[in-house]
Amino acid sequence: MSPVKICILTGRRVISLLPCLLLLACIIFAGCTFHTSSNHAGTSTIPPAYGLNDGRVVVHFLDVGQGDSSLIQYNGTTILIDAGEADEGPGIVYYLEHHGVSDIDLLIATHPHSDHIGGMQEVLKNFNVRRVIDSGMPHTTTTYQKFLETIDRKNIPYSTVRRGDLVSPVPGLTLLVLSAPDGNEDQDLNDGSIVLRATYGRVNILFEGDVGTTAEESMIHSGLPLGSQVLKVAHHGSPHGTGSTFLDRVRPEAAIISVGAGNPYNFPAEDTLIRLEDTGALIFRTDTDGSIIVKTDGITFSVETTKKGMYPFVVSPASAPA
Repeated sequence: MSPVKICILTGRRVISLLPCLLLLACIIFAGCTFHTSSNHAGTSTIPPAYGLNDGRVVVHFLDVGQGDSSLIQYNGTTILIDAGEADEGPGIVYYLEHHGVSDIDLLIATHPHSDHIGGMQEVLKNFNVRRVIDSGMPHTTTTYQKFLETIDRKNIPYSTVRRGDLVSPVPGLTLLVLSAPDGNEDQDLNDGSIVLRATYGRVNILFEGDVGTTAEESMIHSGLPLGSQVLKVAHHGSPHGTGSTFLDRVRPEAAIISVGAGNPYNFPAEDTLIRLEDTGALIFRTDTDGSIIVKTDGITFSVETTKKGMYPFVVSPASAPA
């Protein structure tokens, strides 16, 4: 069995003495050696069974090149957030089917750019979609028009959301809308992205869409809770989002960047990576790590990559973000 990697976060998030001793015993027993990885600093090699939780909530950040697509699975309920470019559609369908998806209870389009909704046609064609949430931002591209026409033709319930709305398709898992279009016709499409904070137990996962610092500042002043152990970084690591003040409020332990290899924008930007590193968060990227899977039982969570292994985290309930 091949080894995997683990990072147990300490410092700001303190774990109790007993788990520390148990962890130390496991490491000594396994004969593990600590090392530093060029992509994920401060990791150690351990047996793959250690630190796993029952994964009641599983979140997949799909490798869709220079685009976005995230899948949430919980208690038989499936939520898909975005679906990459059109040419990624068949791959997304295959990925979903491979992970047992037959129906999609909730399909969310964060905003109408093609790298987020292009693959929706294949998704709508191959799965029974029960409900669609859209930003509602006016956009006249053929891709967006076909998306709306397909929803209408299939008579799928369609709605938009506002900041502060709770989207809870299944008891126990909450999706809080942290940001949505503000009603200004001149608002930038990226800043009009739907931003969601998924909460299960004491673990929070924040999906930033493509918002920039303007929307982030608005969220900071909204009074809504932002603290999240896992952050899906804004706009593929663009230098115009994921600002320092916003990161101070979120305080992520794991940062996930959906980005294409060799993309023409040079994302993720070096400044963004530096800001993320300054938080102490472990950084994961779909261009180097492949699809990324977060599993949580509501107290702990693990991050598994298709290319490099597993990174279980222990989160102290007393210090979990509010």
